[in-house]
Amino acid sequence: MEYYITEKINIDLTNLKLKIIGDEFKHLSKVLRKKTGDEITVTDGLYNIYKCKITGISDSEIICDIIKIDSNLFEPEIKIKLFISRLKNSDRFEFAIEKCTELGVFDITPVITKYTELKDKLNETKLKRFSKIIRSAVSQSQRCYLPILNNSLTFKELLKVTENFSKKIVMYEFSDTDSRIEGDFKNDYICLLIGPEGGFSTEEIDELKKNNWSVKSLGERKLRAETASVVSVFQILNNLKLKN
Repeated sequence: MEYYITEKINIDLTNLKLKIIGDEFKHLSKVLRKKTGDEITVTDGLYNIYKCKITGISDSEIICDIIKIDSNLFEPEIKIKLFISRLKNSDRFEFAIEKCTELGVFDITPVITKYTELKDKLNETKLKRFSKIIRSAVSQSQRCYLPILNNSLTFKELLKVTENFSKKIVMYEFSDTDSRIEGDFKNDYICLLIGPEGGFSTEEIDELKKNNWSVKSLGERKLRAETASVVSVFQILNNLKLKN
C-alpha cells in the first residue's frame, strides 16, 4: 500500500480533516479511481502519517477524515546528506536519487566537480522532474519524510556548506580497497559524496582530505556512480562495521 503526500497547509488537526490536491489528487481520483468511503494513508512528508477515510471528491480535491495519526515510523536515525555529481546519462542519475530516497536519505544535492559533464544548475523543469521522482519513491516505499532536493553546488560551495559537519565520507575508486565504510552513525548527520563517471581529480581528493573528509572504498570492483550511491547509502544505514 502506497503512502500519499499532502502538504502541511492542507491538514486541519483541529477538525481532523485533510485535503489532497494537485498531481496526487489526479492520481488518486483518475488513475486509482478512489471513491468516498475508501481508506488511504497520507503523509505530510514531515514525519507525520495519517490514516484517513475519504469523505468527499470534487473536481479538484479529495477531502478526508483523519482516523489515526502516527509519527516517524521506520525513518532512519542516521540522516544522510547525499551529495552526488550529476551524470551524463539522466536515467542513471534518476535511478540513483530514486533508490537512495527509497533507502532513506535525508536530502539530495547535485554537485559539479572537475569531471562532471553537466555543469549547469538545475533549471525549473529538471527540479520539477527530479522532485516528482523523489515524491513517487517516498510514496512507494512508505516513507513519512520527504527528502529535500537542493540545487547544484560547485565543488567549492560543497566544501563551504559541509565545513561544520563532523562526519563526511567520499567514495573514491582509487582509495585503499581495505578502507571501507564503518562505524556507528546513529543519531547523527553524515555527508556522503559520490563523484561523476570520470571520478574525482587527485586535487579534489587532496582538498577533501584537508577539509576532514574520510576517503573510502567499496572494494575491488569499479562501480558505476549510481551503483556506488545505492551501495554506500545501504551500508551506512545498516551500520555495517567493516574492516578498516
